[in-house]
Amino acid sequence: MTPLVILDRLEEEYLVRIGEAFVQVRNIRQLFLWTQGQIQALLPHHLMVCIQFDETDGVVCVDPVDRHARDPAFTRNLCHPQHGLAVRLARLARSRNALPYVLPESGDRADPLESIGMEVRDLGLERAMIHGTERFRGGASCFILFGMPGVPGAREMFFFELLLPLLHMAFQRVQADSGRPSASSDAVDLLSARELEILTWVMRGKSNFEISAILDLSTLTVKNHLQNIYRKLNVHTRVQAVSRCWDLHALGLPGARDPG
Repeated sequence: MTPLVILDRLEEEYLVRIGEAFVQVRNIRQLFLWTQGQIQALLPHHLMVCIQFDETDGVVCVDPVDRHARDPAFTRNLCHPQHGLAVRLARLARSRNALPYVLPESGDRADPLESIGMEVRDLGLERAMIHGTERFRGGASCFILFGMPGVPGAREMFFFELLLPLLHMAFQRVQADSGRPSASSDAVDLLSARELEILTWVMRGKSNFEISAILDLSTLTVKNHLQNIYRKLNVHTRVQAVSRCWDLHALGLPGARDPG
């Protein structure tokens, strides 16, 4: 039997404010600001990963909404559309109809779900909770909250249940607004060979100064290329740009020189 959750006046106010702000969410920046506002008061977390699936359960996109700058390798391990930890967790939880699900503090490595919980802790994210929609015509979405400060309980699961429809609709709007191609699209149509080359070095953790030295460009030219990349991919940070290119299978395609 689901425990009864009685909201206090402040929690009711937060929910109203979340609903009011939801109306304005149309792009990834607005999604970031929205999730870092009143949603943090009800569901505090360090990092949210949003995953969109198509009707055949293929991954359309994986977007990290993160308050911290992360190492590109960290984001790749977490958000790669084929074998990233977040995608594996979402697929497994959905296949078991185990949503919403709270990753246990400790578990049996023989159980894949609990084993993933150990991987989460190995990344330094500690506690996590996942929820997602049912399989709608047109696809579905999943949201994973990583780095929660306390062990999520019935109250947090209740809030997640209430907010899931708004999260789903906001994420759908962001995808529609971005005009983003699906994960199977060829990103060479979006990015030039030089831009792909720069992104390859960004993926390897190189700074603008280091990339300028490697490619014999000025740092200003590298910065301008990155700004063009952000605009074309509808992102705002280096981590988001690299994540989008993994999503689009861009890096390693013809036109991007392998740095070796």
